[in-house]
Amino acid sequence: MSEPHDPSATQSVPRGLIARWSERWRYPALLTLDATTPEGSELDAVAAADAIARGLAHPVVTPDQTARSLLEAGEFTAVRGVPNWSDPDGATVSAIAEAKARLGRRLDQLGRRAARVGHNGALTSKELEKLVERRAPDAEAELDRWRTELDTAERQWRDDLADRLNVAMEDNWERTDSESSDPAREGWRRAVQNCLDHGELAAAERLLTAGPSPDPAGGPSTVPSRRAWPWADSPLGEILTWYDGSAATRPEFDTRWRPRTESGTALVRALHELFHGPSEEWVRSFAKALDTHLGADAARHPVKAKGRGFETRLSGVADYQRIPQLALPRSLRLYVGPDSWAPTEPGPAAWLVLQTQASAEQLAQRPPGVAVLDARTVLQLAASDAQDDATRRSHRAVHLLRAIGRGLRVVDVVGQEPPDDPQGPTAHPHEEREDVAWWLDLLGVGYSETMVDALLYDTSGHPLALRAALAGLLPDDNRPAELTLVTLDEWRADAVAQTAFRDAVVAAAFLGTDREAAAVLWAVLLLVRDDPNTQLSVDDVELVVESAAEVPRSEDGRLPVEFEAALSRVVAAGFLNEEQEADARRYRWHGPGLAALLGGPDPFVLEARLAKDLWDLADRQVRSDRNAELELLAVRDSYGHKLTNDLTGMAGQVERLVRAGRDGEDLSEQLRGLQQSLASARETERRTRDRTALLKDLRPEAIDLGIELKRCRNGVFNDAPAHVEVDLDVEADDRVVVWGSGPQLRIAVGNLLDNALREVQDRPDGRIRITLGLVRRGADGAMKSVARIDIEDNGAGIPAEYLPGLNNRADWSAGPVVPHPRGSGRGVQDTRGFIERHNGTLEFLPGSEELGGAHARIELPVSAVGTP
Repeated sequence: MSEPHDPSATQSVPRGLIARWSERWRYPALLTLDATTPEGSELDAVAAADAIARGLAHPVVTPDQTARSLLEAGEFTAVRGVPNWSDPDGATVSAIAEAKARLGRRLDQLGRRAARVGHNGALTSKELEKLVERRAPDAEAELDRWRTELDTAERQWRDDLADRLNVAMEDNWERTDSESSDPAREGWRRAVQNCLDHGELAAAERLLTAGPSPDPAGGPSTVPSRRAWPWADSPLGEILTWYDGSAATRPEFDTRWRPRTESGTALVRALHELFHGPSEEWVRSFAKALDTHLGADAARHPVKAKGRGFETRLSGVADYQRIPQLALPRSLRLYVGPDSWAPTEPGPAAWLVLQTQASAEQLAQRPPGVAVLDARTVLQLAASDAQDDATRRSHRAVHLLRAIGRGLRVVDVVGQEPPDDPQGPTAHPHEEREDVAWWLDLLGVGYSETMVDALLYDTSGHPLALRAALAGLLPDDNRPAELTLVTLDEWRADAVAQTAFRDAVVAAAFLGTDREAAAVLWAVLLLVRDDPNTQLSVDDVELVVESAAEVPRSEDGRLPVEFEAALSRVVAAGFLNEEQEADARRYRWHGPGLAALLGGPDPFVLEARLAKDLWDLADRQVRSDRNAELELLAVRDSYGHKLTNDLTGMAGQVERLVRAGRDGEDLSEQLRGLQQSLASARETERRTRDRTALLKDLRPEAIDLGIELKRCRNGVFNDAPAHVEVDLDVEADDRVVVWGSGPQLRIAVGNLLDNALREVQDRPDGRIRITLGLVRRGADGAMKSVARIDIEDNGAGIPAEYLPGLNNRADWSAGPVVPHPRGSGRGVQDTRGFIERHNGTLEFLPGSEELGGAHARIELPVSAVGTP
């Protein structure tokens, strides 16, 4: 007789039995149950029966179908147990990488929230990756648990902040013995409450800690929105009569819209005068009144005629204290004209339309980046705020920017890169997310805190990537009303948009001719695809480049890349962090989000970009190697050009010696200068005959720009008359090192200095200035990866018609399009060739702003800042 069945007893299925069952691939749920059952335990019989039943209800045909369904569900341990499936396409690795990237974004968003709340107990990225590698649903459950904890913590934080605000206001009432607080404190209270209402708890915390202020600074929530203008359909002429007292039938106008400040009243009066017919006088009067109302009382307002319209300037629009990363110029163009007139030049600029609101035709006529400023906005600026108080002067600029923001281009507001010289000091502590919030607010785009965190994760906060992403997400011709996580995901999945994004980031991070740094960047991204935290060496990068494509090598077997120099430029651009170890340098990627965004889902895209850049570099090297004799001739010719300049300089020195001898002056110092010039000419002449020396001059090396420019400065100083000043201003605190040929670089800079000397040597106050600086780059705006050499003089300058030829090398191949006023232009051609072979650029600017003469600018990629 058998034992009676006990329904409460746990029934199990031996795991070994499942492992030996060759048809188990037909039951994906059974494989998942096996993978999630703790080690050393058997499978629950009821759960196993249910898994088999689900498999029978939804049959699969092949092991591959089972594997794909498990990968979609994130069951990565289970998929490894699918029999008769070998994962030929590497789908498991790709799925795990995608899950790590997706959940890594969530982890970063929650981490940013936790940092603001001060909540501990976070998963580390390593812990998350381990969970994902087993099964993604476990990682998602852990993130859901943490999100619930953060929701609770944020609610508690919000309640605590609200209590602090109430206590602060009650203390004020007790001290003043009144139930009414002063306007400054009330404005502070509204700013804090607005931050609480919008979930900007960190900003509310800062305001509460700082205490009451007449102008609390912070994110967009600290500046409340303007009240809507209720009479948009009323003609402007009729509305302006109301300010003269004819608004008796509209009592709300007097209580809410009549200005309560002297500057507001003056602004309305200036608009009234302008409405009767734009003229130079009334345009200037209006611009002065608007700037005064915005706080720029001392600004000047020159007016230029533009056909039947006028152009002037506004200086009070940009608030750099509150919005330090605002890219708008300090002086913004303002156009004014009759209704039938429209400006034609692109922005950034504002166009005052003398109507209550602009017509559809006027909106269609505006050039790119020219925002329409209608009269309704001007009247809103002049009026009281939503609480019927006079608006704070510092808020008015924000209100104006908000009104015109959707008409400006993204690049006008955010720029393509951080400013080299910030327009104004940061008046308050702020976060990078606050900068993004201000940009979106001024551009008229809605956003959520979660979306801003996701964008910062995807770009790793890199300033160039962040700006390029916003330019792609917010196209000027089709700007969305709101930026959402869905918008962000669609943009990330758009192959065309991602190609444009990569191009924009690389173009902004490196000089246009620096294909070496770009190629190394693609190689690094291939290395960090699966693990952005991987530590890299120079050898790792070189191995990827060697295997990426069949790239021709030079005759001595060299690849067309100087790896250490190129890696240093990638570090300086903020993509890699350098870690110095005992035996060698190591590198680690900066931020997993940016690695995933720049790398994209398809490695073949990176491989194609790498191959193209390598072929371009190889072509440059092969042409150089195969035409070595031509290169040598070019160098020899350039030395010949230098020799001519040396001899010309010596002739001038001899002439001055003769004059000085006649006047009985001491000739010793001038003789020493002539001796140095003669030695330089002899060395130049020797090199033109020495093939070995010429070949050596073609080889790259580490060059300390400060030292080289000092040599160049001393050389031209010796050649210059005594009354000519030659200054060298090094704005970099450390040594600036580039990779290239020192002799070639000296010739390039020397040619430009010789041109400058010829322009100023006959002036009694001749002056040449050489400036070495660093252009801001990098993830935090502190790294600088481009050396900038400016050569300026106070001569006659370069006429505008010569600039296109000087700035386009192709024009010189058949001779200058516009004849150069002095010489053949050969020195400029040699200089440009040398600079471009150093991955740099040469540009002749319209003129020196300070000295008034010519202005040449060289930019070179920096290999290191510090000791070479």
